[in-house]
Amino acid sequence: MESAAVKVNTTSDIETLRKAMKGMGCDEAALIRVLTSSKYRNPWAMTQLVQDYHTRFMRDLSADIKSETRGDLETGLLALIRNPLNNDALILEGALDGVGTDEEALNDVLLCRSNADIRAIVAEYKRVRGGNLIDKIASDVDSTLFRMYKMVLSATRAEDATPVTVPETDHKVTELHRATEGVMGASTISVVQIFVSSSDAQVRAISETYERKYHRSLEDVIEKEFGGDMEDALLRMLLQGANRARTDAARLRAPLVKTVRKDRLFINRLVTLYWDPVRLQEAKVAYKQRYKVSLHDDVKAYLKGDYEDLMVALVGGK
Repeated sequence: MESAAVKVNTTSDIETLRKAMKGMGCDEAALIRVLTSSKYRNPWAMTQLVQDYHTRFMRDLSADIKSETRGDLETGLLALIRNPLNNDALILEGALDGVGTDEEALNDVLLCRSNADIRAIVAEYKRVRGGNLIDKIASDVDSTLFRMYKMVLSATRAEDATPVTVPETDHKVTELHRATEGVMGASTISVVQIFVSSSDAQVRAISETYERKYHRSLEDVIEKEFGGDMEDALLRMLLQGANRARTDAARLRAPLVKTVRKDRLFINRLVTLYWDPVRLQEAKVAYKQRYKVSLHDDVKAYLKGDYEDLMVALVGGK
């Protein structure tokens, strides 16, 4: 979940950060320049910067950012200075608190994750909130969705290194057909169990085999047999397995271009990819191929001000 620790010299940068937020006004450009510097892309280095800032000035960097910035810029900067695990826990906290549940944010954190990630997220949520994640989810979603998330949180998904075998793939394809098109009314839990327990590579093999055997895409089947939040969750797992980069690109574009833009969702998704440079680069290539415009140019077209500057810095070059 996090890269190896690396020692960096933060002396001039913490001075720049303090100067940017000291006195009247705030130098937002300086904050963006320091916090998006390539040497702090490693979460361990960012943690060191935050700690060194506190040691030098006896001040909390996140509190100073909250005091000196507003809106989406504040949201983005605060996400950036957290480590990925803590950010995941706080995304879950936001998704589950208040009126209603933000299933999109919930799925962003919990679906298609490694077993190690899931176990770490559950522990971090308990540390941050002092309660059990599964209990909170139980009180926020319907019983069928709860059963899906309970399976996810059991952390029994096939590891990425697990071989993809023809017999197992054929068996799962047959079970999926029986649970969907083969009966009157889909057997939701049977379908969920197959998706939740399979690695991305296994899901991809299942999808390809299903279409070859039944002459219908599994995506079409899910869209026909399911609806609402369950359909969204199953499609997320299916599409990431089929093509992760294309799915990442779609997940970036969707909240960015909505009539009512979902900025918090876009920020969380971009920051998460920013911590994984290879995956972000793959998403950018897929974005350009699919939408015939670069992510960089879309960010500049849809956003503005310091918020735009921060997101452009995270996206990097065209």
